[in-house]
Amino acid sequence: MKLFHYDDAAKFLKHAKHFLEAQEAENNLILGVCSWFAAHPERIKQTPYFAIVEENKRIEAAAMMTPPHKLVLTRAKAEILGVLVNDLLQRRVVLPGVNGPGQTSLAFAKRWAKKKRCTYRLRRSLRIYQLSHVTPPRPVSGRMRLGLAMDKDVMVEWTENFGKDIGEPQSKEEAAETVEQLVKDERLYVWDDDGLRSIATWTGPTTHGVRIGLVYTLPEFRCKGYASACVAALSRAMLNSGRRFCYLFTDLSNPVSNRIYRRIGYVPVCDFVEYQFT
Repeated sequence: MKLFHYDDAAKFLKHAKHFLEAQEAENNLILGVCSWFAAHPERIKQTPYFAIVEENKRIEAAAMMTPPHKLVLTRAKAEILGVLVNDLLQRRVVLPGVNGPGQTSLAFAKRWAKKKRCTYRLRRSLRIYQLSHVTPPRPVSGRMRLGLAMDKDVMVEWTENFGKDIGEPQSKEEAAETVEQLVKDERLYVWDDDGLRSIATWTGPTTHGVRIGLVYTLPEFRCKGYASACVAALSRAMLNSGRRFCYLFTDLSNPVSNRIYRRIGYVPVCDFVEYQFT
């Protein structure tokens, strides 16, 4: 087995793209982040970690870490994970956690915890969905439009709330920076019904799709169909732009969001499990 390490997203993607695209939906997070950083290297704030492991000159696994986020893995055999663990240790990479297909993620967490003499705990269980055709949700008043500078204060607050809800809090300054960049890139959309009711973004472009994320609705506006309308409209817009698929991650502990996405055409692909090291 041989490991190839990269700190350049474009070089990593050149080597790993064919392997990753064989399971594009499952690997959409790695593909999307790498594609974005390859196109916008100036947005990388800390040195990333990219690696592939080959066995008999065939790629068997890939890994990505963009600090301060967790390591993301493709599906891999246990012995492959040992090679990755050793490389990360040798490079003294600080890992806050790992995220990947269930068995792979758990096997890595066990190996890492044993080597580092630390503990790991389940952070959350996720499901990857894919959509190729939108099933229209029940009609609601209002319309989807691009988020604008005039919406900034509300969108910053909602982005902060979203981070708290998923257990990844960020400061107001960080949320403001996120919103400013999303608005500039025209990747943040809102559902407007005489005022903002829901938001959603697209990110992580792959060869055939994009990932939908940052879906948030204030509690007082929930259960009114706004989130379904916003995500459905944004997904349709992405398909109409030439994408074949839209992807998204859901938290399996939230049955409401999982039900909403299924109703508008999202189909389960696989489950990811996220562990945190302590």
